[in-house]
This record gives sequence, structure tokens and C-alpha cells, in this order.
Amino acid sequence: MSKQLSNILTEAGTNEVEVLVFRLNEGLYGVNVAKVREIIAKVTLTSLPNSHEAVRGVFKLRDHVYPMVDLRKFFNMPPAKDESNARVIVTEFNSERMGFLVDHVDRIYRVSWGDMSEVPNVNTSEDTALTSVLRVDDRMILMLDFERVAFRIAGITDLEDAAPEDEGTHRSDIKVLLADDSALMRRMLGTSMTNAGYQDIVMANDGGQAWETLLELLESASLPDIVVTDIEMPKMDGLHLTKKIKEHEQLKHLPVIVFSSLVSDDNLKKCKSVGADRQLTKPELPGLVKVIDELVSDRVPA
Repeated sequence: MSKQLSNILTEAGTNEVEVLVFRLNEGLYGVNVAKVREIIAKVTLTSLPNSHEAVRGVFKLRDHVYPMVDLRKFFNMPPAKDESNARVIVTEFNSERMGFLVDHVDRIYRVSWGDMSEVPNVNTSEDTALTSVLRVDDRMILMLDFERVAFRIAGITDLEDAAPEDEGTHRSDIKVLLADDSALMRRMLGTSMTNAGYQDIVMANDGGQAWETLLELLESASLPDIVVTDIEMPKMDGLHLTKKIKEHEQLKHLPVIVFSSLVSDDNLKKCKSVGADRQLTKPELPGLVKVIDELVSDRVPA
């Protein structure tokens, strides 16, 4: 069994998203369809020595080798009594391919990012893989970020430091607005960018907060020199945020970098269609800093 999902895509800038809903230990979870390549039945696995305890092994699919993550094991849930309906969600993000074992695949919803609310602050861990809560048809769905799961399995706790300033660049003079709903990513980016020489970094937890912050900064005549935004965020996603910036008479010349794990030809087209100046893949911080240097070179005097 294999179900292709490549044609289930939303128009850019509408603040809508396709959510694949699946079951795990009697709970409902969701993931952005843009990260999903296909859904397959359980496959034969080859053991992978010295791997993370949640990695059951690797499997081959159309000439590519994928690690398979048992999400029950990752979340310390009890083993499933019956895996006859289990499915593997095959994903691609950050230019990496992985499979995630779930109990059952339910259905796909098309919803607005505005329908999602923050996860209640009962877990103080900044790298929690739960990003938001979606309520639809009287069902509560916990949005899961497979990217953060992959980060934790790989043991990534920080980003590679960027190159030092080139002659003529003055990163301390550059004001950056950074929008990302992941507390872990905000911390890692903030630390690494500070080490790279940036001193004025304004953080936003989601696209909605970033937009409100921009309007406030516009009112106080203290706009940032550049905006760096994730795509997947509750309330307002990065594509909708970019579109609003580029359609605003006083903000449209503000450079916008989409810094996301969602990298594909389709998403590149979406970023261009809403006016994004660049799209980069997480977690390539050196590349991000280089592009910031390029885009703001004409805005900040040496």
C-alpha cells in the first residue's frame, strides 16, 4: 500500500495548510502534508547498530534508504498490542528523508493556521515536539513537528557558528526580526547570530506576533533591516506574513528570508510567488548569515 500526497498542496499566502491526521496511543496527532512524501504499510527493516532507541531500523524505498522512527518509542508510550493497521509516514525535510511509524492514518484536513493555538505551558522543555493544538469537528489534534523529533534523535542541540564578519560588514548595526514558533530554534539562532556579531535581534513566536511587531516598529520609526521567518507557525504562517509585508506600501522594500525545513520545488515557487527574497534550509546558519550580509549591504552604511 502506498499513497502519494504530492498533489495535495495549498495556494501560497492564504494562511492555510493541509494537515495529515494520524493516531498514536489513542490520541490524534497532525503533521503538515508539505513534509509528507507518501504513506506506506509496514516494511521489512534492517537493524541499525548503535542508533537511537526510537529508530527501529532502516528500509529501502525506490532506491533511497530511510531510517524508521517508532513514534510510540520516541514518546515513551507502551508498545502497540496490534500493528495490523500501522502505517509508515514517509517524509522529506531539511533535505533528509525519514519514515515515522504510527498506529493508523486517519484523514487530511485543510485548515487555517489561525485555527491553531499554542500548546498549554505545562511542559517546560523548549525542544518539545508538540507545536500547537488544532480543534476541528470537535476533535482535538496535537500538531507534531517531525523536524524536532529528528533533531532530538540526531542529538542536535546547537547550530554551527557562522563565519566572522568580512571587511566592510558591520553586523552589530543590523536589526533582525526573527519569527519562529520553536523555542529551541529561537534560542539556537539567537545564540549563534549573537556569536556572529548581531546585537539587535527581535524575536517573535509566530507570524501573527511578527506582523504586530512590525507595525509597532513602523509606528516608532525603528523598523528592522531584514526579516527571517519560518513557514510553519500557528496564527499566521511565514508565507502569509511575507505576502502581507510585500503588499504593504511602507514595508514592501523590507528583505524577507524564509528559513525553513520545507524545501522543495513547490515551496520554492510559493516563496517566490509571495515575494520572498530568499529561501534557505534549516539549520544552515552560515548560509543564512551570508545571505543577510548580501541583502542588507545596501541598507546599512559601512
